[in-house]
Amino acid sequence: MDLVLPFTLGGGAFRGRLVRLHAAAHDTIARHRQPEAVGRLMGEALALAAVLGSSLKFEGVITIQTSSDGPVSRLVADMTSGGTVRASVAADAEALADRIGRGEALDFAALAGRGHLALTVDQGENTDRYQGIVAIEGRTLADTAIAYFRQSEQIDTALLLAAQPPEGGFGWRAGGILLQRLPSPNATLAGDEEADAWHTAEILLRSLTDRELLDPTLPATEVLRRLFHQSGLAAFEGSDVRFGCRCSRERLASVLAGLPADDIDHAATDGTIAVTCDFCKTHYVFNVNEIPSRARGE
Repeated sequence: MDLVLPFTLGGGAFRGRLVRLHAAAHDTIARHRQPEAVGRLMGEALALAAVLGSSLKFEGVITIQTSSDGPVSRLVADMTSGGTVRASVAADAEALADRIGRGEALDFAALAGRGHLALTVDQGENTDRYQGIVAIEGRTLADTAIAYFRQSEQIDTALLLAAQPPEGGFGWRAGGILLQRLPSPNATLAGDEEADAWHTAEILLRSLTDRELLDPTLPATEVLRRLFHQSGLAAFEGSDVRFGCRCSRERLASVLAGLPADDIDHAATDGTIAVTCDFCKTHYVFNVNEIPSRARGE
């Protein structure tokens, strides 16, 4: 089951969320037909978007995006307040093939290179978007996300992200656990006791293997119980997550309508222009005369 499961530890001293993405991960990653290392990175990005987006208290979208100089120059994943996730990636196929051929390790640091990660919260029209940016650091996407919370939010954060390619009759899977030490009026720990409890919770979280986190035969509640049964665990009702793209023929037609007619003519072939969604890979074909800017002769 694809879900985000919120929980607390120590009577509310620490709050966390566990995310499991099975169908949503496979529906997203399989569309892109990227090398396994890139697929894993897309899965981790989906899990990060879900574990962060599930905290939205309003109608909106949370987006994470990397921009960098590595073989994966752009990675985008987002989640809506309605529980839909999607992702896209810009990758240099030739550079990837070269590195794979040389047997190089292709972790996040190697794929992304130097650059930054941006986290954007969009509450829709007539509102200001919030965006925080942090330099890419560490070896994993989780390392950079933790750096973001340390730098931008000044929140103690522990985070695990993982993704697994299809095996044993299961498709792509992705997951993550976020644990944060936030001020809480309901917290029952204080001072050194809280610091010790946080240190223990971090150690326990790091003991979780990717296989355990992603095991489709192991319920999410059981994952938490095994980790934190002695840490004052309280798990709450989960929320569903699913793949969903917000592209549409009407939306893309509107984008094309904003382009100069000369640009439309240059991109057209035999009187048509083709557009493929970066996220879901749906292919749209428009007759140039359907496009308002072209029809008006602008």
